[in-house]
Amino acid sequence: MPPQPATKNQRRAEAREIARLEREQRQKRQRRTKVLVRVGATVGVLAVLAAIGGGIWLSSRPDAPGPANLLSGGALFTGSNGEISIVETAGQAAGEDPTPSDTSSYDASANIVSYLDFGCEYCKAFETTNAAQIEELVAAGEATLEVVPVAITGPYAVRSASAASCLAAYQPESFFDMLPAMYDNQPAEGTSLTNSEILEIWRNAGIDPSTELESCVNDERYAEWIQANTERVVNDPAIANPATGGFGTPTIFVNDIRYEGTLQDPAVFAQFISDNSRPAGT
Repeated sequence: MPPQPATKNQRRAEAREIARLEREQRQKRQRRTKVLVRVGATVGVLAVLAAIGGGIWLSSRPDAPGPANLLSGGALFTGSNGEISIVETAGQAAGEDPTPSDTSSYDASANIVSYLDFGCEYCKAFETTNAAQIEELVAAGEATLEVVPVAITGPYAVRSASAASCLAAYQPESFFDMLPAMYDNQPAEGTSLTNSEILEIWRNAGIDPSTELESCVNDERYAEWIQANTERVVNDPAIANPATGGFGTPTIFVNDIRYEGTLQDPAVFAQFISDNSRPAGT
C-alpha cells in the first residue's frame, strides 16, 4: 500500500519540530560564542594587566612629597604605661615608594595593621566594635597599630583621608583621637561632609586645629598623595584578599596574618590577636 500523504496537521507538527531543533542549535551556537568572547576578553584583560602592571605601580608614585609621619603610607602608634604616641617620621619623597615600618624594636606581641576608608560603613562597624580593646593593647605596650588611610568609596573618602594626612603631618598627637570622631560622625551613604564640617568634628572632639592645619585641610593638600597611596594598595598582591583577588576595606592584619572573622564581635577579634601573637620582643 503506497504511503499516505501527510495531513495538514502532521505537516504543521513536522514544521514546528524542525523549527524547534533549528532554534536549539542556534541558541547553542550563541552560548558558545558568548563563552568564547568572555574567555577572550578575560585573557585579553589579564594580558593587558600583566603588560601594564609595572606601569600601574610606577604611576601610583605621587608627584609631590607625602605628609610627615606617614612614611610607610600609614601612621604607626606605640604605647606604654597607658600612653599612646605616634612614631614620627619624615614624609615620603616625591616619586618614591613608601618605606615599610620597622616594629622589631618594640616589645609588642602583636603588630596590627589596619587599612581604613572613612566613608566605609564596614570600617565603622569594625572600629566601633574593636577600637577600645585595640587602644587598651597599644597603651599597655602589648601591640602596635598602623593605620593606613585609603580612599575607595568616593570623593568624601579622598577628602577625609587627605584631612587625616594633614593632621598626621601638623598635629600628629591628635591623630589617634581623630579616628573615633570621624566614624562617630560618618555621613550617610551617598552623602558627604565639607572640609569645614570635618574641622568642626575635630573641634568637638577636643582637637584645636592650627592655622597651618586648617589651610592644609581646606586645600586638600594630600588628596593626590592619598589617591596614589590607594592605587598602590589596591594593586599590591600581598594585600589582596585571596578569596576574591581584590582589595576591600577594612583590611586588617595581625603579625602579617589576615583577619577574616566577623567585624562586630570584639571577642572574636581578641581571640584572633591572642592566637596570632608572638613572644614580646620577637
